[in-house]
Amino acid sequence: MNFRTLSMNRVWLGFFAIWSLLLSGLLDAWVQSPGLKQWMRVGETLKERRQEIADVEARTVLFQSMAKQLESNSVAQEREIRKVLGYLGEQELVFEFTPKE
Repeated sequence: MNFRTLSMNRVWLGFFAIWSLLLSGLLDAWVQSPGLKQWMRVGETLKERRQEIADVEARTVLFQSMAKQLESNSVAQEREIRKVLGYLGEQELVFEFTPKE
């Protein structure tokens, strides 16, 4: 091995060492290169957003079935109207007292 090959090996080794430090994110405070830390954070955020999307899609299916039921079922319509207007809660009985004529 001559001096030139040894120095080229050191240059490449130094290059890969600096690249590894930048990629790891250990120098992000000084270099503004977040590297793998941000990649992992973005992956976690992506999982959270996908879970939120699944939850919203499930709620959408529920609301669509409720809307379909309200469009076609008069008993469901009456129950919902009473619930919204505060006339009837779930599993409550309604007693109407009218004076005798």
